[in-house]
Amino acid sequence: MCLPSLPFDIIMSLLLLLPPRELIKFLVTCKSLYALIKSKKFIKEHLETSIIRGKNYVLCTYIENNYEKTFMLFNQKTSHYESILRVSLDSPDMWNCIVGSVNGLICFENINPEVHTIYLTNPSINKYLILRPSTIHSDDSELQFRKMCIGFGYHERTDDFKVVRIGFIDHVWLNEEYNYEEVGGYDFECRAEIFSLNTKVWKALDLSHDFCYNRVDLFSGVVVNEYMHWKAIKSNTYENKMVILTFHMGDETFQDIECPIFYDGEEINQSIYLGEFRGKLGFLRSYPVKLEQPCYIWTMEEYGEMNSWTCQTTIVPSLPIQYPLAFTKNGQIIIRDKYDNIFSYDYNTNQLLDLHIQDDEHAMNFIDYTESLVLVDLNDDPMEESVAEFDEDINMEHVSIFSLFWNVIY
Repeated sequence: MCLPSLPFDIIMSLLLLLPPRELIKFLVTCKSLYALIKSKKFIKEHLETSIIRGKNYVLCTYIENNYEKTFMLFNQKTSHYESILRVSLDSPDMWNCIVGSVNGLICFENINPEVHTIYLTNPSINKYLILRPSTIHSDDSELQFRKMCIGFGYHERTDDFKVVRIGFIDHVWLNEEYNYEEVGGYDFECRAEIFSLNTKVWKALDLSHDFCYNRVDLFSGVVVNEYMHWKAIKSNTYENKMVILTFHMGDETFQDIECPIFYDGEEINQSIYLGEFRGKLGFLRSYPVKLEQPCYIWTMEEYGEMNSWTCQTTIVPSLPIQYPLAFTKNGQIIIRDKYDNIFSYDYNTNQLLDLHIQDDEHAMNFIDYTESLVLVDLNDDPMEESVAEFDEDINMEHVSIFSLFWNVIY
């Protein structure tokens, strides 16, 4: 029995409400739906619909050696476990850490020292992209890096996902002769590069003569006001101090801003987490050694203005908080207590919810996550113009109305 056709705008409204894992099932139904779902316009509208509906998750994954990457999804509103997403990776010896997540796309790196491969993946549709080899990595001993730091973000003005990589060459570690004057008077030097998903190539970045940071966060997905952010220790001949290293994704330049509180150098007595908190740059400080101490949350009210750092709240925990792990868009903070239990603290309600997760080996990553269709068009041949023009009278013989309504409702 033939099903009746529906107006195009009704079909669009229904499709925009479906989760990505259900939408990709329609790719094999007809050319019109194939072209529609893979169009940039639909991908963007679907993401915007998901954000408006508040479909945000906390995504949790282990650092593991496995061909299959597993992600656990927790509903941000209820903190309840919802589902598992899996991505099959064609790569052995995978020890991976998440760099960051934005608009449904996750960046993670294989931290195996012999590989250092960077991936972009969308677990909602089981697709991933392996980034091309770095332009600053070399097998030449003169270019061996003692440390690599990575940042990941989305630049809205250019509609582009970008990965920034900073490499630190330690000349003392290499035990080679070098000229201090040539490297700015320091015993190490840095090199940096940027990857664009639009062009799918790496490009070297120019660094100023005084770019001198001897410790930087390994990974950061913190993007506020078009800037990526890392905690860093700035070095010079006089002092080492903690700053926030920033990178503007439009201008492609680095600079640093001061932290909201004085850093005394005793990092063993404090844990500092940098993130986006309620749309602003957030800074959380806790004391894992002095477990009776409260946590402090600061936000930069006017971006770039040091005097605008404001202490939003002081959390006096009922549990011994050991380390902050993540901020979420709903105003929650994912934390680990001294017994390695994982909790979600709701800033708005002042409630602490147990996620019923044990992180005995401190080998778990937590990130804010929203499902999307990003990468759905990966590795596809360009569509013919005649196919890309959407048929506004899609024959519903190819689409189950029951399936559409069932998934929208449930």
